[in-house]
Amino acid sequence: MAQPDNMSLELLPPSSNSPSQGIFLVIHDGNRDVIMVAGMEPPSASSGYHVWLMRGQDKVWASQIGIDDRGWGIVSLILPESIKGYEKAELTEADSRNTSAPPTDMVLVGDLVSMNTPGTPRRLNYTPIGQFYR
Repeated sequence: MAQPDNMSLELLPPSSNSPSQGIFLVIHDGNRDVIMVAGMEPPSASSGYHVWLMRGQDKVWASQIGIDDRGWGIVSLILPESIKGYEKAELTEADSRNTSAPPTDMVLVGDLVSMNTPGTPRRLNYTPIGQFYR
């Protein structure tokens, strides 16, 4: 992931009083990506959070991310198509393995359109890992 042509996207909570934060690291071709989160509420029953990719009104389930007792988690995504074809990434609570009906309880969100707009890519800014996990 430490390549100069890779991009990053900050994942933000919908509420400003949430300590949750995340980063979506995208390899230049967009088919292999990593999501890292911190400050997440450890979910009940250890089910984690679902990762959804959105294109218009369509939500596509991409993966599930587990959260440890400290609220940290990481997941590697290997997608059948480039992330550049999507508009938004969302994390929602995963109360079961059922991914047929996307829940609406969004926890983190990132706007992929800004990453895909020519002339406005967000290149990775390398920060010591300790600054991400406060």
